[in-house]
Amino acid sequence: MSVPKTNLRPAVRFLRASHASFTSRDLDKSREFYTEVLGLLVSDEDNDTLYLRGLEERAHHSLTIKRSQDEPACLRVGMRVHDEEELERAKHTFERHGLPCRWVDEPFQGRTLHTVDVVGTPLEIVASMTHQPRRDRQVQMHKGAAARRFDHYQITVPDVHKAAVFYTSLGFRIADYMTMGEHPVGVFLHVKNTPYDLVFLERDGPAFHHYAYIVPDVQSMLRACDTMGELGWGENVEFGPGKHSVGHSYYVYVRDPDGHRVELLLPPIVYMDGDDPPSVFDVRTVKSPQVAWGLPPRASWFVHRSRFLDCEVTPSLGDGDGLTLEQYLVITDRQATGE
Repeated sequence: MSVPKTNLRPAVRFLRASHASFTSRDLDKSREFYTEVLGLLVSDEDNDTLYLRGLEERAHHSLTIKRSQDEPACLRVGMRVHDEEELERAKHTFERHGLPCRWVDEPFQGRTLHTVDVVGTPLEIVASMTHQPRRDRQVQMHKGAAARRFDHYQITVPDVHKAAVFYTSLGFRIADYMTMGEHPVGVFLHVKNTPYDLVFLERDGPAFHHYAYIVPDVQSMLRACDTMGELGWGENVEFGPGKHSVGHSYYVYVRDPDGHRVELLLPPIVYMDGDDPPSVFDVRTVKSPQVAWGLPPRASWFVHRSRFLDCEVTPSLGDGDGLTLEQYLVITDRQATGE
């Protein structure tokens, strides 16, 4: 099996996954969820849009939520590049791949490029945003999970190999590469010095599975879950707290009032050297790719994803998802009763 090799001299240098934008049917509920549960700060807002950031972030926003009367959706996922010259190179690079590009004006951002990748993910690429003060030291302002910073997002696509080849050609490195035999089913890509910026898993898509914020400790995860319970969203604590068997951190997955999924995770390990090789493994040899201990995820964790606006979804030809919590409970009940 051949794992895609990183192009160490790409035409454009990406810095990190940096932001995402969604729609919501109820901005007041979204505001309550993201400020009280995640502990994000409101950088700006009006009647139709909410801009949020983590406590360590100086960029104006890492999350934008826009009012909509339609089914909630993910609008775009965002990437940062070094400067305006890199932004021009990004446009030329994507156009050479035959991908549509256009300049747009977005509040609080420098010149902004809208495009898509080769598997159809809507992208927003920027080099700059207006700045806000960091609030990590103003502990009297911290709420909920006290989320520090945006970390990564995960997209489901029917062709993981195609996504991996494209992004490694742009300088992204592979931290983890999941296969089923010779067939790739997941790739964890990064450009910053921690494991993940972009994750692609094989399912119908393109569709948005989750985005993640870094939180300081496990107690912060529990505080977020406690807050959700007190505010009436206890059922939206979907998966965890737990620890991934494939990966490098403790986690909890929660869903916001519109169903968009958020992962909270502890500060990840560091990839310090450019010659760190990918971890390659066959998921058939892992008891559960999702958990090192604890119960498997609910079926909703596998099935539910936020749609992208105006994206045609292609069915996956894969062999299906892993063991769900519902299936696990049926199996253990039968074992206990001797059926």
